[in-house]
This record gives sequence, structure tokens and C-alpha cells, in this order.
Amino acid sequence: MFESINDVTQFFIERQKFGIKPGLDRVEFLLEQVDHPEQKINGIHVAGTNGKGSTIQIVDEVLQAHQYRVGVFTSPSFTGITGHFFINGETISENDFLQLLNELLPHIQLLDGRDNHPTEFEILTVIGLMYFSEQTDIVLVETGMGGRYDTTNCFTPLISVITSIDYDHMGFLGDTLEEIAFHKAGIMKKERPLVIGKVTEAVRKVIDKEANKLAVPVYAYGVDFQLDGENVTIKNEAISYDTTHLGLLGVHQKENASVALMVFTLLQKLGWELETNYIKKALQQTTLPGRLEVIHEHPTIILDSAHNVAGVKALAKTIENLYSQDEKILLFAGFSDKQLPEMMTILRPLFEQVYVTTFDHERAATEKQLKETLDYDLFIEQWEQKVLDMFNGPKEKTYVISGSLHFITLVRQFILMRKNRHYS
Repeated sequence: MFESINDVTQFFIERQKFGIKPGLDRVEFLLEQVDHPEQKINGIHVAGTNGKGSTIQIVDEVLQAHQYRVGVFTSPSFTGITGHFFINGETISENDFLQLLNELLPHIQLLDGRDNHPTEFEILTVIGLMYFSEQTDIVLVETGMGGRYDTTNCFTPLISVITSIDYDHMGFLGDTLEEIAFHKAGIMKKERPLVIGKVTEAVRKVIDKEANKLAVPVYAYGVDFQLDGENVTIKNEAISYDTTHLGLLGVHQKENASVALMVFTLLQKLGWELETNYIKKALQQTTLPGRLEVIHEHPTIILDSAHNVAGVKALAKTIENLYSQDEKILLFAGFSDKQLPEMMTILRPLFEQVYVTTFDHERAATEKQLKETLDYDLFIEQWEQKVLDMFNGPKEKTYVISGSLHFITLVRQFILMRKNRHYS
């Protein structure tokens, strides 16, 4: 039995040795033991290579503006073990988390005894569903990886969403976009609507084939809704939304907003009360930690978790559009199993100086690996000191810190702790 959050943290560190184990048998067993909380939620299930977090954040802001109690399950966490679970922007309390984990623990131990150990993410998913089942009007669930065999694919949502499909997690999902699309299309449930963002024609064919099997109505970017300049148009509804003052930076975020707006249209059809004025106001207020986040000004320091080629392309386009006249410096760190050379090829021309570093994670690219594969100016052994140097840098410069979401999480926590000490 766990008595403190420190005990819990150590427990989950030890469970990381079980790695990633695709499949739903363990999570379904655990859910059955705690009276099927997944059957007691109104959920929206969101998959996609990029754009999941941004789309969820927009939907969350809008639903909260309408006084709904909104649960969000997301990963990774920016704020420790409890930062995977939010209700109306507030993380689960340590006491609630301890209570739920202790309730689940005998069933975890039963599977452990069968040598079928639940993973960290499986346990977190079940705790999230237990937590949300009694306290929310609606829950937004972000997939961990893929969709079809992802741990979160254990409930029937009101609406499924696939924000985008690009190359990522190829070791698990396949080497082609069509294979990756097949995995993500697995979140669809019979006769429940699906919203998909901008995808290629080949990907769309894969999704349509899977949708036809389940009689799933598909609402697709470019067909049922789209971004025209600054306006998102919901075609059959003759509705248009202005994204000029969208709180999230970048054209790709306007496309994510269009996906969210299609979701709102479908929720209205399902009887949820949503007002246009509230939607517009919430769009302006939406921000997202670690995604083109201006975390400091004078000098400008931007955090962005561009952890794959598609994400880097979106970052590059925004940097070119908004900061083309500035002298720009990049600090980058990523996982060794990502397409790091391809990512650096896109980023290198945009920056006057490029620094790379590593961080505390078993998958983090080492100095030796980076030296063998990337074009950069200098390897930084202690990224913390480099970040501190940025705060004291010339006010006219723009610093961008990018790469793995895990790295950005560490950097963001470090910066916020530094700011809290400075201003307290």
C-alpha cells in the first residue's frame, strides 16, 4: 500500500523496465476489476502524429467556457505523475491519486503474479478513467502511441479524432504512412463519427476503408471543413470562424483549430449546448505548454516539442514567419530513435548558431551519436547552464529550445523553478 507520492514515483520508475507492450488485455482486465469506469464517461478520443495536444487544449478551453466539467488525460506530463490527469485545468490531488492507485494495486499484483505485468501507462490510463468516471461531464483522451493497440483504446467515444498522420514510432507502427494510418484508424468505433485533419490521399483511403467496415461517418479536412486564410469554414453548416487572434502560434495551429471546430459542430448535433461567442473567445485564450510557447521575453525564449519531421517543419514555418528578422539560436536534444538528421537538415539553415545536448533518459541521443549524425556548432554538456545563459543574453536575440517532448518537459520545469525563485 502506498502512503506517499514519493513511494508512487519510485513504483513507476521501477515499472519502466516493462517497457511498451501494445495490446489491450491487461488494461481490459484491470477495468473489469474496478467496475468498468470506461463505460461511465462521455469521451472524445484523439489520435494523431502531431496536433493532439493542441486540439485537445482548444476543445478543453471551449467546453470549460460553457461550464462543463472537462477531464483530460494526456501524456507525457509536464508536472510529475499527477500531471496526466486534469479536471477543468486542475491536476488530480496527491491524495486522490494515492487512493485510486491503492484501490487498483491488488489487481496489478494479481497480473504481476501471472507474469503479465501492466505497464506504467496502462496503470495511469485505468486510474484516469476511474478518476473521471464520477466527476466529469466529458473527457478528452489522448492516445499514447498509434491507436489500434494503444492502451487508451478501451472505451467507446462520442467522437473519434485523428489530427494528422506522419512518420513517427516506425518501430511499432510501420515504415509507411499507410501502415501508420491503419494503426491510428483503429480508434474508430461502430457508427461513431470520426474527424480527420489534413492527410494525404493515400492515408485517406486507408481511413475510409476502415470506416466503411464500421459504418463510421467521416468528417474530413478539405471536404467538410477547412482553413481558408484566417477563416475556418464548416461547409455544410455555412459557419465560419476567424482565427486571426488564435492564442496558439503557427499556421498548423489554425489547422488544429479547424479540427476542434468540426468537433464542436458534431457535439452540437449530439445535443451539447455550445455558443458561437464563447467558442470565439476561448480560441483567443488557448495556450499550450511546450508547443511554440514563449516562456520568456527580452530576450525571447521559445519552447517547442518538435520531436519528429512533421513537427520540425511546422516549427520552421512559424519561425520563418514570425522571427525572420531576429538573430536566432537553437538548443536541440532528441531521442536517438527519431529522424534526427532529417530534422536538423530542416532546422540548421534557420539559425545563426545551433547547439545540441543530451538529457537523462535511456532513449536520449548521446554526444557520440549526435556527433556522428548531425551538423551543429557545439555540444553542450550541461543544458541547464546554457538555459541560464539565455536569460542573460542580448535582448534582441531569439532562443529556441526544441526536440523531444521529454526534454522540453525537463527544460520547462527548470525554467519555471528558476522564475519562481527569482520572483518570490
